[in-house]
Amino acid sequence: MKNNQNGQSTIEFIFSFVFAVSLILMVFNTSLNYVSGYVVHYATFMSSRYFLTQDSAQNTFNAGSRGEAIQGAKKVFKDFNLSVFGINSELQVNDGEESVGAGEYLMIGTYAQFERRIDMVGQITGKANLQLISESFLGREPTRGVCASRVCQAITDGPECNPDSMDITLFDDGC
Repeated sequence: MKNNQNGQSTIEFIFSFVFAVSLILMVFNTSLNYVSGYVVHYATFMSSRYFLTQDSAQNTFNAGSRGEAIQGAKKVFKDFNLSVFGINSELQVNDGEESVGAGEYLMIGTYAQFERRIDMVGQITGKANLQLISESFLGREPTRGVCASRVCQAITDGPECNPDSMDITLFDDGC
């Protein structure tokens, strides 16, 4: 029997090539997942900023409606058009209640959940997806109207407060 090694380098090249291409695709897909995550984080952060500051200058007494702020934050998030990156996510808002305590204001903001494929080809991890979440809980200050209501109630020591019927100027430096 003759020991012939013709074609051995071709087989080694094919195995090495498949391994190298798989490694390159894995790194490329991981890079795309990182970039997609950063884009979602930025969109979530910008929508959270909008939500937190939309009505901070609202001077209406006893105003505290967050409906416009929530809708505006969702519009800001939608304007980023994340579907270009293959991300189908909807912004969720953790707006709390009007009666939240001082420590709970830190957990008010926005978040988005989305999925990304781990593996481009689907041969290494199968069809498994990464479950990712982007959070932006920056805390929300009460509106000026809510601050005025609190200051007025502290001055009058009563549940009903109407600053229009009182001869005072309400000012608080930090509600």
